[in-house]
Amino acid sequence: MGEGSTRLNVLIVGTGMYVCGRGTSTYGTVMPAVLQAAKAGLVGDVLVATRSGRSFEVFDEKWRAVERLIGHRASYRRFPDGDQRDPTAFRRAIAELGDPGAVVVVVPDDLHREVALPAIEAGKHALVVKPLAPTLDDALALVEAAKKRGVYGAVEFHKRFDLANLKMMEVLAKGEIGDPLFFHVEYSQRKVVPSQIFADWTAQTSIFQYLGVHYVDIIYFVTGARPTRLLAVGQKAWLAERGFPVHDAVEVLLEWEMPDRPRRFMSSFLVSWVDPEHSSAMSYQSIKVVGTKGRYESDQKQRGVEVVSDEGGIRNPNPYFCETYPVPGTGEYCFRGYGIDSVTTFLSDALDVATGRVSPEALEGRRPTFRDTLVSTAVVEAARLALQREGTWVTFGPDLRPRC
Repeated sequence: MGEGSTRLNVLIVGTGMYVCGRGTSTYGTVMPAVLQAAKAGLVGDVLVATRSGRSFEVFDEKWRAVERLIGHRASYRRFPDGDQRDPTAFRRAIAELGDPGAVVVVVPDDLHREVALPAIEAGKHALVVKPLAPTLDDALALVEAAKKRGVYGAVEFHKRFDLANLKMMEVLAKGEIGDPLFFHVEYSQRKVVPSQIFADWTAQTSIFQYLGVHYVDIIYFVTGARPTRLLAVGQKAWLAERGFPVHDAVEVLLEWEMPDRPRRFMSSFLVSWVDPEHSSAMSYQSIKVVGTKGRYESDQKQRGVEVVSDEGGIRNPNPYFCETYPVPGTGEYCFRGYGIDSVTTFLSDALDVATGRVSPEALEGRRPTFRDTLVSTAVVEAARLALQREGTWVTFGPDLRPRC
């Protein structure tokens, strides 16, 4: 951006794994994307809010490391300041966030409405990590608030930016494999995620709500179909034995109806978060779709890169999500990938809305807006009901509300 150009002021609420890589050797996704956008001139002031000031010890270490990597120094304001604990610190941060401003909400699912709503009511644009909310009522409240205030709200469904999924959309749109008959998804993560990294809020979510929702959104994104009914079962073993009253694994069968013709297809989801700690990647993930004329298969763990070392063993990094890459001739690095693209696209869109270059309505159908992600929230809520009534179909009404 040129000299004198308006920059977007950004508040990050949360300092966990997805923000800065807490509990891992990585730097997360949100913080690197914001710092890199600041270097590019897109972002101005940065504020960070968390529940405890002690969280900034890890965050600051990661922030300084990213500064050194990308060759850009920047400051950020802390809420709360000092070591005190203050679950409402984000409210003061929202009040002090200058315009144009945007809030990136990276907190446990059950707190999304509590954090995003006051930000929206204060006239700030909002990016919320998936799912938008655990219930359709909460999600609709955020949709209506954003519409009333005239701000832009989006959900950080970064898999919409993955070229493998965009290629799947193209193959389906061109009719190359005919009408879809079924999708099959497998998605799992290591035991450290629910038992350590997310231990404080594991009991408030589920593996399907946390991971499966990504591919619910992708199926909706690439087909435009609406869910019609859902069946779910799950198993409790390893986590329950360690005091976490949640499922180790969940299996969901979800039926969809195409938007433009009376054709239905099925999708199956096998999701878990008890993979071995020494698996070669944090996430195992794959999706395939079988159609009337062919199939599309995407192994989204085996991206063709393998690193083997004495100390690290074998690992399969995903070079397309959020990785560092050298900038030749500079001694610096940059972060690239669809995770970075997701956050940066929102920041750019929010600034465009704030400066009048585009309206929130113009982004409908082009981005994972609050309204466009209601389907994923409805499915999350339906899956929770189905697990409570294991073996019973849950249907969706015309208003997407799950019904037993």
